[in-house]
Amino acid sequence: MQFPNGKGRSAVIVGVGIVAALFILAVISKHSNNSIPIEDTYKNIVGKKELLSQMRIHLHKSVEMEKSAVMAITDEESQEFADQSLVASAAVEHNLTLLRSLIDTVPLQDEKKLVVEFTNCWTELGKLDQVILELAVQNTNLKAASLSQEKGGEAIQRFEQALEGIRASAAGSPDEGRVTGLICQAMTAGLKMYNLHSPHIAEANDEKMDQIEAKMKREETEVAKSLDTLAGIVGEERRDALSQAKTAFSEFMDVTAKVIKLSRQNSNIKSLELSLGRKRKVATQCDEILAAFQEAVQSRTFKATR
Repeated sequence: MQFPNGKGRSAVIVGVGIVAALFILAVISKHSNNSIPIEDTYKNIVGKKELLSQMRIHLHKSVEMEKSAVMAITDEESQEFADQSLVASAAVEHNLTLLRSLIDTVPLQDEKKLVVEFTNCWTELGKLDQVILELAVQNTNLKAASLSQEKGGEAIQRFEQALEGIRASAAGSPDEGRVTGLICQAMTAGLKMYNLHSPHIAEANDEKMDQIEAKMKREETEVAKSLDTLAGIVGEERRDALSQAKTAFSEFMDVTAKVIKLSRQNSNIKSLELSLGRKRKVATQCDEILAAFQEAVQSRTFKATR
């Protein structure tokens, strides 16, 4: 085969050059349409790594602050820890939005799947947090215990003192034995009621609380019966002490009713059960998804830097 000379040869060379140029342009065009520059890909990966790291940190902080809110012994402390937990959760939510933007820029199937898994887990965790934190700041069990110990204890003590005054004044009288017996019955029943406060406050089961309240009612009936009998045998000089005893016991019953109402709400017990139960499992699941996400992104770091 002979190559043309002169103008013909020049034409062939020009033609070959045009074909080569068109091929190069086609390759460049295909690369620019279907690929992202390496430096942009690397920045995308670094951004994901930073966001995922921050999300795990804030997730852990949110969980710890929620636990502190549940375990706090005052409304102020519970609210303070609850607020900190919400702030940390908001940071996770913000970073999740930024993470989705980076994934949309370089959409990869495994990362899209992981972000959906985390979003579902995070949504469930948020619902649990809302319930737990609302319960935690109410502190109904702690308030019931404090009310029982302070006002309940004071009322039952005044009740005993008033009855002891009646017993002392009856010493040496013909009805001393009967008065003493009735006073012992009233005191014993009152103290039994007071001692039932604590198990009621600690109880989480409604049926068992019903049983405790039934016992309280029986003791209340015993006190009322003893005091009514005393009223029929004590003299005028002991009427005032008996009136004081009835007043003190009435105040104790008012406290008991408030203790039962607070105890029934069981906010501390319910929040603790959720925190140590379902919340713990879901939080662990969310963290495991983020850890898997970090591994997936980390594996691409080496590819992007080759």
